[in-house]
Amino acid sequence: MAYGVPTIAIGVLADDLHLLIRFGAVARPAAALGAIAISATILLARFGAARGRRPEPAAMAILLVLYAVTLLNGRLLPGMAPISAGYQALTLVGSALFLAWAPAWHLTWLAAAVGLSIVQLLAAPAGVAAAAASGLMVAVLAALVSAVGHPLAYYRMQRVLEQQFELRRLTGLARRHEHAVEELNRELVRTARIDTVTGIGNRRALDEAIISLAGTRLAAVLLDLDHFKAFNDRNGHLAGDEALARVGAILRQAVRRQDLVFRYGGEEFLILVPGADGESAAALAERVRLAVQDDRGAGPWHLTVSAGVAVADRFSASSPLGLLRRADAALYQAKRAGRNRVAIDDPSGQPLNALANA
Repeated sequence: MAYGVPTIAIGVLADDLHLLIRFGAVARPAAALGAIAISATILLARFGAARGRRPEPAAMAILLVLYAVTLLNGRLLPGMAPISAGYQALTLVGSALFLAWAPAWHLTWLAAAVGLSIVQLLAAPAGVAAAAASGLMVAVLAALVSAVGHPLAYYRMQRVLEQQFELRRLTGLARRHEHAVEELNRELVRTARIDTVTGIGNRRALDEAIISLAGTRLAAVLLDLDHFKAFNDRNGHLAGDEALARVGAILRQAVRRQDLVFRYGGEEFLILVPGADGESAAALAERVRLAVQDDRGAGPWHLTVSAGVAVADRFSASSPLGLLRRADAALYQAKRAGRNRVAIDDPSGQPLNALANA
């Protein structure tokens, strides 16, 4: 209907213009009738589309209006009778080829059109009875051709529509699968950088973070669970994994949004603190130490952590081991001082400062 109505409108308007050019003033009633018909056609089409109705009722009403106009034009302008008969045949045959409506509606339309031709013949004056009879014969033959051709065109069009619908369905399915694969890939990329036990970044994530932090001021806090081997020996590795997971959760809660947390080794953890100095990084390490000391979320076992802090004014991603080694040296100093404490590296070469636990 979306394409048919404009096509019909153009055809009717062209026909009206042809009538006026050929027959002059005497064709004005027929031209006016055509204008009324196309107006009714547009109104019917909009009425059906606005209400989401099936296209068959509007299509039948439109075709019957146009068919009646064609018959009346032949009656008003006898010289138009052969052309009117051609329009009749074109309308009847074209309805089978270009309208995707149900067979029952199509047969009803053909019967109504032939019925209008019969009424035209019965009401025709003696002078135009022969032309009306010829018009009826044309209508009957065209209706037979349309009745035979419509099933072929209808079922072919139906198959085309089914194929298009299936293609759209498969396209939508492929698009959904593509989105699912993209989401899965994003999840795989994310999980490839997450330590499965603690839920924080792994060494791969650490390597990428080191590259992104090149040239910035950076503090490193290296933490190690105290006597963790003995803890595992007493309680088993499952309890050890539970304790590591709990420490990972404490670290995620303790740091700022811009801080980065990683599992550095078996029971070692690393916090990278962009833009921090030694004092603020040590304060963060002390918060983590106290949170681990006071936490009972990993079970009834008492766990403590030692931490070493180091700062690089301009971090070099090409040689990051300098900062990490100084943080490791500070951690070693904290362990030598009795564990469960924080030690701060002094880049000037002075002795390391170990902060005693509370």
